[in-house]
Amino acid sequence: MRKRWFKALPLVILTAMLGLAGCSGGGQQSAAGTDKKPEAAGSTAKTDINIWLWDKTDSRAKMYEEFTKLYPQYNIVMTAVESKDMAQKLQTALASGADLPDVAWLEQTYRGKLLSLNIWEDLSKAPYNLDKSQVLDYLVPLETTESGVYVGPEAPSVAGMAYKRALAKQYFGTEDRTELEKIFTDWDTFIKKGIEVKEKSNGKVFMFASLGDAYAFLKGQTNTPFIQGTTLNLKQGVAPLLDKLVQMKKAGIIDVLDTNSPAANASYTDDLHIFYPCANWSVEFTIKANDKNGIGRWGFMIPPGGPFPLGGTLQGVPQKAKNKVGGAEFVKWLFLTEKGSEVARDYKGNFSPFKPIYQKTDFYSKKEEHFAGQDVQKAIAQDVFPKIKSVRLPSKYDQDIDDSVNVAMKTINASKDGNLVVDQLIKKMEDDLKSKQPDLKVQ
Repeated sequence: MRKRWFKALPLVILTAMLGLAGCSGGGQQSAAGTDKKPEAAGSTAKTDINIWLWDKTDSRAKMYEEFTKLYPQYNIVMTAVESKDMAQKLQTALASGADLPDVAWLEQTYRGKLLSLNIWEDLSKAPYNLDKSQVLDYLVPLETTESGVYVGPEAPSVAGMAYKRALAKQYFGTEDRTELEKIFTDWDTFIKKGIEVKEKSNGKVFMFASLGDAYAFLKGQTNTPFIQGTTLNLKQGVAPLLDKLVQMKKAGIIDVLDTNSPAANASYTDDLHIFYPCANWSVEFTIKANDKNGIGRWGFMIPPGGPFPLGGTLQGVPQKAKNKVGGAEFVKWLFLTEKGSEVARDYKGNFSPFKPIYQKTDFYSKKEEHFAGQDVQKAIAQDVFPKIKSVRLPSKYDQDIDDSVNVAMKTINASKDGNLVVDQLIKKMEDDLKSKQPDLKVQ
């Protein structure tokens, strides 16, 4: 992991950013800022753009059809690869001489390892000439290798907090977002209110369904590195997060469900769990997917500690891909044009890294039935992005560290009353990580 830390855009900088010259509607946007529809190929033959990804849904296919309408010389081929398998599959293809994709997805959890592979084109260089200055500033460091190669853009993934309106009204006296944000000013207050909920409900209602949900907030709201180079920094980076989780466990305000388990997913429909992390993609892929009949059930608010980055998948072009130019053309269209931004918004509810789009104050606006008509897109665009405080840069050891944190959380979860010593959890994490990665050191 690089030793630098990049602050995300403060409000004043983002406000200035929004004043950039607007982009015009439709089609591919050139570097000069004008839209230019590409000419149809002179031949009926099509060139494949092979994309390795883990989302082959109909909406994804229809989204990509919008690209081939404008670029009829190309045909999109989607090859399913799970995010956890991407690094191994790429390395295997390289070793065996098999075909590499023209575009590969690099998900946050495994991004550090993938970026450490010296296999990527720098899309900011000729012949691709992607203009990094058009990418939201806080994203660029997350998309760049330690050697300075800009691999590619991503849809920014940021989060607030979703809540069940009826439970909020019952236990806090209001379901109004503004009033709830006045109540939950910090995590200590959140714990105190959680204890009140536990007492009023006789221990049946919880603030969170899982420790993993709580950890998502705490991790995203800090930027202290977990590792510096090859030196573990768990005492400074992870220990404060585990300490807060232990406090929540002792208070009895978090259920014992495993994150993303069937039981945790089913909790979205019950009246026993109040709050959940809510990224821009969570509305469609988590809340609506798990609570199909939850019309009017949900609300969206800024959590204690502020909004935070959650997830994210950049798209890069391997150096040995067959159709690097086509792959880069697709990536630039999807992420750095107004039309690509529209398609990503309309088909997937994704936000764009394209700076000029944020000059259009109504570009992201959609009233959600599940959220009682609340305009979650606008709230994220106007209230979440400007308040993102910091980002933690990727490391090739991220997956191992995440696995180790998960073991520590299982230990906390299994304890009867949270009677644990965080220093002991950290020591076990350090020992386990050094066993897996002998080159790692401890401060």
